[in-house]
Amino acid sequence: MSRARVHGAVSIVNAMANGLGAALGVGLRVEASCRLVEKPVFRIRSGGRLLKSGSLPEKVCRLILRDYGLQKGCEVNVYSEIPARKGLKSSSAVSSAVALACLKEVTGEAELMEAVKYSVEASIQTGVSATGAFDDASACLLGGMVVTNNFERKLIARRIVDNSLRVIILIPPGGMLSGRVDTSLFKPVEPLMRLAHRLALNGEEWLAMTLNGLAVSTALSLDAKPALEALKNGAIAAGVSGKGPAVAAVVRPQDVEEVGKALSRFGRIVETGVCNENASVE
Repeated sequence: MSRARVHGAVSIVNAMANGLGAALGVGLRVEASCRLVEKPVFRIRSGGRLLKSGSLPEKVCRLILRDYGLQKGCEVNVYSEIPARKGLKSSSAVSSAVALACLKEVTGEAELMEAVKYSVEASIQTGVSATGAFDDASACLLGGMVVTNNFERKLIARRIVDNSLRVIILIPPGGMLSGRVDTSLFKPVEPLMRLAHRLALNGEEWLAMTLNGLAVSTALSLDAKPALEALKNGAIAAGVSGKGPAVAAVVRPQDVEEVGKALSRFGRIVETGVCNENASVE
C-alpha cells in the first residue's frame, strides 16, 4: 500500500476567465492511500464513506492504470481536512493525493508534476473543473505560490512565501458545486484578472489576490464585504477563493486576532498557515 500527503490551497488568481491562474499552498491536509487489487474493481472511500462509481478519485486511478497497461483495480482511502464545495481546492487536493499514491503503487515512484497531470485530466473528464485546475493541483503538490497557464498546463513560476504568515479562512453557509459556473460571467472582469495574473508573476501576489477577489465577487455576485473588513483590520491580502463562497485572508501573526474577529461575524473561520512544502509519498 502507498500513502500520500498533500496540502490545500487558496486562490491568488482564478483561472476561469482566461486560463491564467495562481494559487497559494496552505496548511489544510489531505491524505490518501492506494492498494492495487487483481480484479478490475474500484473501492473508493472518503472519510469512511464508500463513494459511488464514477467519482473523481476513481477516474484518477483508471487513467493511471490505463496508461501503464494494467488490468487491475484499486482500493483507495481518503481523509481530508478541507471543507468541500467552498472554493478551497478540495477536489484538486484529493485528486492530487490519490494520483500521487496510485503512481507510487503502480510504478514504485511518484513525480509531482505527473500527479498534477492526472489530477487535471481527471478533473476535466469528470466535469469537476472547467480548466482542470492546473494552478490548484500545482499549489497542492508543490506548495508555495504558483503562477500558471492552465490551458497550456504550464507552470510559469513558483515562489516560496514567508512561513510566518497565517491564513484565516471564512467558511460561510452554502456552497458552490465545482465545474458548474458559467465562465461567460467573468468576461466583464477578464482584464482585471489578467492584470492580477501579471501582478502575481511580478512579485505582487498579495495585491493580485485582493484584486482577483474583488473581480470574482463582482462577476459572481458574491458579497465583497468580508474581504474588505479583513483588509480594514490588518490583512495584507483578502478575497474570495475559487468560485467561493469561502474568503481567504493572508495575515501577519500580530494581526490574526483582529482579522479573525472581523471575519467571524460572517460565519465560521479556520486558521491555518502557508505551506511551502512539497507533497510526500511513501
